[in-house]
Amino acid sequence: MSGLQNARSPERADYDWRGFAILVRARLSADGSGYRALAGTIGVTFTDLSRAASGQMIAVHKVIAICDWLGVDIRRFYLPPEQMPAKSGCCSASNVKRTPASRAAEEDSRHG
Repeated sequence: MSGLQNARSPERADYDWRGFAILVRARLSADGSGYRALAGTIGVTFTDLSRAASGQMIAVHKVIAICDWLGVDIRRFYLPPEQMPAKSGCCSASNVKRTPASRAAEEDSRHG
C-alpha cells in the first residue's frame, strides 16, 4: 500500500495522501491559476491547499471541498483496513479455566 502514512498499521483504515496529492498537483498545474486564487474558489485556505498538494494530512471537511473541486469521490483515496487472519484460540476450550460453578452450569445445560 503505497499510500500508508507514518508507518500506520494495515489493520486500521487510512487515506492515500500521496495519491490525493498527485491528483491535486496535476489539477493545479493544468488549471494554471495560482494556489491563492484556487484556494478561494475551492473554499479552503492557501495553506490547506499547499498541504494537500504536498501530501500532508488535512481536515476531512477540507478534503471534501477539494474532492468536490476535483470532481472525484472522497472515497477514491480511502484505504480500508486489511482483514487480518483470526488469532489463534486464546479463548479455546483448552485455554479456558473452569471453576466448579462453571462446570456445574455446563452439566446443567447438557442435561437440560
